[in-house]
Amino acid sequence: MRWRLPAVDKNHHICSAMTIMEPIPQPAGLPFLGNVLSIDAEHPQESLANISQLYGPIFKLKIGAERIFVASHELAKDLFDEKKFEKAVAGPLKEIRHGVKDGLFTAQPGEHNWEIAHRILMPAFGPLSIESMFNEMADVASQLVLKWARFGPDSAIDVTDDFTRLTLDSIALCAMGDRFNSFYHDDMHPFVKAMLGLLTGAGARARRPGFAPEMLYSKSNQQFHDDIDELQIVAKQLLDERRKHPSDKKDILNAMINGRDSKTGEQLPEEVIIRNMITFLIAGHETTSGLLSFLFYELLSNSEAYSAAKKEVDDIIGKQKITLDLLSKLPYINACLRETLRLHPTAPGFALTAKEDQVLGGRYKIKKGDVCVAVLPLIHRDATVYGEDAEAFKPERMLDEPFGKLPPHSWKPFGNGMRACIGRPFAWQEALLCVATLLQTFRFRLADPSYTLQIKTTLTIKPDNFRMKAELRDPDMIEKLVGGIGASSNAGHKKQHKQHDTAEADPNAAPLLVLYGSNTGTCEALAQSLSSSAARHGYKAKVATMDSLASGMPKDIPAVIITASYEGQPPDNASHFCNWLEKADRKELEGVRYSVFGVGNKEWASTYQRIPAVVDSTLAEKGAERLADRFAADVTDGSVFDKFDKWQDEQFWPAMSRAFGEKGSSVEQSQSDASELKVEIDLQSRSNLLRQNMQVAEVRDTRLLTKPGAPRKRHIALNLPTGLTYKTGDYLAVLPHNPIENVRRVMRRLRLPWDATLKIEEGSATSLPTGIAIPVYDILSGMVELAQPATSRAVQMIAKTIPEEAASKELANRAGDESFQKNNISVLDILEEYPTAEFSIGQFLGAVPPMRVRQYSISSSPLEKEIVATLTWSVIDAPAQGRGEGRHFEGVSSNFLERLLPGDRVQISHRASRTGFGLPKDDESPIIMACAGTGLAPFRAFVAERALKQAAGKKVGAALLFYGLNAPDEGDMYREEFDAWEKAGVVDVRRAFTHASENSCGARFVQDRIWHDRKDAIEMFKQNASLYLCGAGVVGIGIAEVMKKIRMEYHGCSEEEAAEWVSKLKGERYWADVFA
Repeated sequence: MRWRLPAVDKNHHICSAMTIMEPIPQPAGLPFLGNVLSIDAEHPQESLANISQLYGPIFKLKIGAERIFVASHELAKDLFDEKKFEKAVAGPLKEIRHGVKDGLFTAQPGEHNWEIAHRILMPAFGPLSIESMFNEMADVASQLVLKWARFGPDSAIDVTDDFTRLTLDSIALCAMGDRFNSFYHDDMHPFVKAMLGLLTGAGARARRPGFAPEMLYSKSNQQFHDDIDELQIVAKQLLDERRKHPSDKKDILNAMINGRDSKTGEQLPEEVIIRNMITFLIAGHETTSGLLSFLFYELLSNSEAYSAAKKEVDDIIGKQKITLDLLSKLPYINACLRETLRLHPTAPGFALTAKEDQVLGGRYKIKKGDVCVAVLPLIHRDATVYGEDAEAFKPERMLDEPFGKLPPHSWKPFGNGMRACIGRPFAWQEALLCVATLLQTFRFRLADPSYTLQIKTTLTIKPDNFRMKAELRDPDMIEKLVGGIGASSNAGHKKQHKQHDTAEADPNAAPLLVLYGSNTGTCEALAQSLSSSAARHGYKAKVATMDSLASGMPKDIPAVIITASYEGQPPDNASHFCNWLEKADRKELEGVRYSVFGVGNKEWASTYQRIPAVVDSTLAEKGAERLADRFAADVTDGSVFDKFDKWQDEQFWPAMSRAFGEKGSSVEQSQSDASELKVEIDLQSRSNLLRQNMQVAEVRDTRLLTKPGAPRKRHIALNLPTGLTYKTGDYLAVLPHNPIENVRRVMRRLRLPWDATLKIEEGSATSLPTGIAIPVYDILSGMVELAQPATSRAVQMIAKTIPEEAASKELANRAGDESFQKNNISVLDILEEYPTAEFSIGQFLGAVPPMRVRQYSISSSPLEKEIVATLTWSVIDAPAQGRGEGRHFEGVSSNFLERLLPGDRVQISHRASRTGFGLPKDDESPIIMACAGTGLAPFRAFVAERALKQAAGKKVGAALLFYGLNAPDEGDMYREEFDAWEKAGVVDVRRAFTHASENSCGARFVQDRIWHDRKDAIEMFKQNASLYLCGAGVVGIGIAEVMKKIRMEYHGCSEEEAAEWVSKLKGERYWADVFA
C-alpha cells in the first residue's frame, strides 16, 4: 500500500503582504449521512489518503460529527502547538471511554484522575525501571524463538499473530507480574479477542449517523459491552491476585496500588487502577506488535536494509548473549524502527481541538472547539521534509545525526506533548531486543514472495495476511539462548523438509537445488518439471524461489536457476536475489556450481533474456562454476517446455554426470519413461481444496464493450477483499478455471465418473496437493492447464501407450514435425485423436503443467472507489488450427472471466506495477500514452484519476493518448467516458483505425498516428512529458521504431544514435508494459 502526500497545489500559496483565508475543501456528502460513505470502514486510512489526493493537505469530512483532517507537515506543525491545541477525546477514542473512562489514554484534558495517575506512573516508566524489565522481556522473547525454531524453516509464520503473543505476554509479565503464556496455547488469550472487539466496535460506533436509533444496533451494542466486561474481568483478576500475593517488585501494577501523588498525596482508587491496567494491556502491546510486524515486512522487502541490519547484529553482538548495554550499540536497527514508524505509524492519527480560534498555515481558519485529526501516514510522507523518496524505506535517513536535523513535529508516532505515549521507553527497549534476538538467531524470507502489503485497521494498523519463514542460522545458538532444545529444533527441521521436498529419493540421493523466478508461473512449472526428472537421475530436488536464497547460495549443492525478465527487470520473486548477487563478493560465490535456463520474449529485443544473462555472467565472473551453458528459450514460438526437455537431456544432465558422475538412469530412459503420478482413486469422497496465496473477490458488474459480431472485449468490476489496496498502474492476477466442456472431455476420454476423487502419493514430484483425496473434477477444472500445447516428450509418452504399432509410430514421428508443434495441439486433443491410447489419469496429470495465474492491468483508479477494481480484456475465441472442423481454441482465463456474473467469486492477488509505470507524483506533469486494443486499460485508470483530481479543484497536466483499434464502430472502448474527459480538457485522444484509416488521418496503427502527430508529441516532450506504452510486443517494437524515426528527423542523428537515445529513456521518462 502507498500513502502519498500529493504534490503541493500551486494554486494555494501564502501571501506575506496580506492574509487571505481559504475555505477548507470538503467532498460533497449526502443528506443526514454526510461523508460517511466516503470512508471505507475496512480501509479508513486508504480512504483518507485518496481524499487527500483529490482535495489537498487539508479537508473537512462529516462522519457522525464534523472533523478537519490535516495531512502535511506545514499545516500540522501549528496543530501540534500545545498553547493553541489540546488533545480531543473524540470519535473512536470517545467510544473507548465506555470501557476505560478516565484512563491515561482516554481522559479528557484536565481530568483529575489523569493528573494523579500521570504523576504516579511517570517514575515507573523512567529509565531505571524500564532497564529492570530487560530480563523478563528476554524471557518472553526466548519463548518466541523456541516456537519458531521448533516449527522449522518451511513453516509459514503468522507474523502479526506471534508478535501479538510476544508483546501481550511482555507487558503482562513486566508491568503486572503475570504470565499469560500465549505461546503455549493455540488460541489467543481471551483478552485479545475482547480488545479487538472493543477497538473495532469503537470505530463502528463513531461512524454511526446521529439520527439512527440505538435499537438498530442492539446486537452490536451488547457485544461491545460484553467485550468491555471481559477486559475488566481480566484486569480485576490480575489486581486481586496481586493483592492476595503482595510483591515488592517495582512494576507498574505496584506503582498504581501503592503509589501516592507527589502533589496531592492521593492514591488511585481501585476502579481507576483497573481502567489503567486495561489501558496498558492494550496500548502496551497492540502498537508494538504492529511495529515489529511492519518492520519485518520492510526488511524482507528491502534486501539492502535487511543485510545491513543483520550485519550490525553480527558485528556488535555476534554469538554472545544479548545484554542491555549492547542494545544501545545498534544505531542502524534503531533507525529501522524509526523509519518503520514513519511509514507505518501504528496509531495512524490523533485528534486535537482548538483552544481558541486559530489559523493553520496562515490561510485556514479553525474555530474554537473544532476537532482536527493529524493524518500521520501522510504527514510522515511529506516530500518537503523527507524528499522525493519519501515513500521508500530508507533507514539511513533516521540515523541519529539526520534524525536530529529533521524539522520539529515531522515524526509523531507516539503522539504529542504531555499526552504523548507514556510507555515509549518500554516499547522501544522491547522492540530493539526482539529484533536483535531474531536477526541473531534466524534467516528470514517471505513465505509468499509475491505478497504485497495489506493493512488491517482497528484503532491501530497492522499488516494483514503477512507470513514469513525463519531458518536457524546456527542450531547451536538456540541451545545457548534457551537451553536444551537442539533436538526439538532438528526434529522440526527434518519434519518440515520432508513435507516440502518435491520428490521421494533413496537415502543416497544427492541434493539438487532448483530455483525459479516467475511472475506468471511458467518458470515455476519448468522447475517442477526438472524436479520430476531429478529423481530418475539419482537426485533429490528442492524447488524454491530465487528470493529464498537472497542471502547466499550453498556451495555443497548444485543449483539450477530458471528465470525470466520483465522489461529487463527481475521477476517479483527474484529481485532480492539479484540485488544480493550484484553486491556479493568473490568469496561468497567461489565453490558455487550452477546452471541457468532463461525464458524471454524475442519481440522485446532490447531486454530479451537480460536477467538470465546477467545472473549467469555475474555468477561466473565472481568465481562460481558453470555446469551447463545458459539456454535462452523464446516464449513466442510456443515450445518452451519442449526446449526445456531438450536442454535437460542434451546439456544439463550430461553436464551433471561429468561433474558428479552418473547417479541414476540413462538419458535415453528418462526420455522414454512416462512421468506417471501414483494416485489412488476414491469414488466416494467429495472434498474441496482452497488455494494458497490468493484472495477472493466478488464480481460487482460485467459488460461487453464491443458491438455484436466484433472481436469481444469486456469489462469487469470486482469488489476487493478486505485489506487489498492498489494504485494506478498496478495489476490483478487471476487464477482461472478451465472451460467445463474441456473438463468433460477429459472425464469422458479417461472414463472417470463425475464423483471420482483421487489422492496423489505423498512425495510425488508435483505442485499439486499430495496425500489428500481431491475430487477429480476440482483438479481438472482449476489445478492444471488442459489447453497447454503438448510437449514432444508428452507426445512420445502417449505414443508408447498405443497398442497398434502403426498408430504408435505415426504419432511418434509427428512429435518432431514442426507444423504439428505450431498447431498447439494439447495432450487432450491427442488422446481424443488416438482413442486406443492406454493413458491413465496419473500419466495425464504428469503430462500437463499446473494452472498458472494470468495478470491484467487494473483499468480503474482507487480514488473513485478504493474497494473496487476493474479489468479490461480481450476474449480469445478463434478456430483451432489442426484440430478438426468446427473446433475452437478458447483462452482459458479470458473465457473464464467472461463467464462470471455479478455475485460470483473469483480468486485474485494484487501485483504492484513496475517502478515508474504510474502517474507522476506531480499532478501537473504532462504525460503521453500509447496503446492498442486492451492496452488501453491502465490509461483509462490514469485519465480517470486525473479527471477526479481536476473535478476536486486541482490543476492537472496535459495528457495525450495515442490509441490503436480496428474501426470506429468496433472496439472503441469507453468512448463516452473519454469524450467527456476530452471535453473537460483532461486528455487529448488521437486514434488510429486499422480498417478505417481514412478516419484517422491515414494512420492504420498507433505508431503511424504518433508519426503523423509528432509535432504535438515533440512539444509535450520538450515540456518534460513522460511516455507510457501498454500493448503486445509488436506494439512495443512499433513505438520504439517511430521514436527512433522522430529522433533521427528532429536531430539529424544516425539510427544507432537514435536507438541509444530510446534505450536511455527507458526507466527515466519512458515506461512500457508489454504483454504476450
